[in-house]
Amino acid sequence: MSIAPFADRVIAELVRIREEAAGHPADCPAADEAARHAGGGLVQRIVVRAGALPGSDAQRRRLRRLLGGAAMAAMVLAVLAGLAGIAAAATALGAREPASLPLVLLVVVGANLLTLVLWMLLQFPRSRIAPGIGAVLLALWRRGIDRGRADGKPPPDALLRVLASGNLARWSAASLVHLAWLSFAIGAVLALAVLLSVRAYALSWETTLLDAEALTAWARLLSVGPALLGVPGADRLPVVDAGDAAQAWSLWLVTAAIAYGVLPRAIALAASLAMLWRAQRALASDPSRPGFARLRTRLLPDHQALGTVDAAPPVDTVAPRRQSATATPVLRGRVHGLCLESSDRGAPPLADVDWVWLGAVDDAGSRESALQRLRGERVEALAIRVRATMTPDRGIERFIGELAAAAPAPATLLLDDLDRLRARGADVHARRLDDWQRLADRNGVAVQGLEAAA
Repeated sequence: MSIAPFADRVIAELVRIREEAAGHPADCPAADEAARHAGGGLVQRIVVRAGALPGSDAQRRRLRRLLGGAAMAAMVLAVLAGLAGIAAAATALGAREPASLPLVLLVVVGANLLTLVLWMLLQFPRSRIAPGIGAVLLALWRRGIDRGRADGKPPPDALLRVLASGNLARWSAASLVHLAWLSFAIGAVLALAVLLSVRAYALSWETTLLDAEALTAWARLLSVGPALLGVPGADRLPVVDAGDAAQAWSLWLVTAAIAYGVLPRAIALAASLAMLWRAQRALASDPSRPGFARLRTRLLPDHQALGTVDAAPPVDTVAPRRQSATATPVLRGRVHGLCLESSDRGAPPLADVDWVWLGAVDDAGSRESALQRLRGERVEALAIRVRATMTPDRGIERFIGELAAAAPAPATLLLDDLDRLRARGADVHARRLDDWQRLADRNGVAVQGLEAAA
């Protein structure tokens, strides 16, 4: 798995634990702003916010150390299991002369296959019969440790709590076990192949208890796996006098060890790794959790004002940024347009206008994005759609001036919702239109009502 996205999701889970313990999200405006600027859905913003909180870098370094130690432990376990498989195969093959084919096969695949079957059976009633190994390890870790959380800080074992609980721990443990057994099986197969290649062994199906017919039935049953891989078994090879076909039976033995030992464990390991990848992808993905749900209004605001906190300049010191338009041009041709806090966020249906629509501008990120596009593209005309009923405050005026300066082309204010403005009375209608006209004159922007233009 990729460590960077995984680390971000783990850190988001750690933040959730801390904030649910504290009863409220951490107050960090810089992290909230970084999440809003990143965009995306709520889950993506939560992950970005968690990575921007103080202390996240230290948690990320600690997680890398833990994962590095776990990978090293897994490699050591795999090597030891492989050596154990080699020793088991060598011992079973050279324990007696002639070597018993069913005994050698039982030694190299018996425990492997039995534990695999038990593991598969325990997947269904796992909640009652087989508690997760991660939960057991976590309980042992926390035994005797009683640290309060009144201060809202995460306990020292918070990182282990995330890693050693739920499906993440379950499939991590399963993958580790399957890796060990797969290494054991591969080591056993390699040992059998090497030993049977460098010296001659007497192989037999001899038995003291079973008769020849029962022994043949067992040989045929055990030959199902090798037969699937194209190696003949008891149906074409002698069972009673196996020594006459020792070379064929040795190939059968190696193939049976692959069919019953290597392949099932390889499939189980692949399935466990797939489930582990799915489990780590599920971290920090439930926005209904209390620690995440409280962030919805903060990270996904319905509206964010564009106003700036600055003093109103004296009237006699306000200089126009551009020469004021004396006439209202008719918009036509290629026009860059955007919506500034309008009830209708789409492009108005104006005849003879080919819109390059920049979308709605309602937060700091979209405002900066619109300015960058206007500076980097060839703009023939600019239209700014606003609600006529809105009060043109200093923040609105400042941004309209920035838009007009960023686009060296004629700019027009498209006043929307004129019907609602008229419904408020003639005095309000005239006063508000005069406010917009004064704003436009100060910034060299034309004014056009959408009713007249539509």
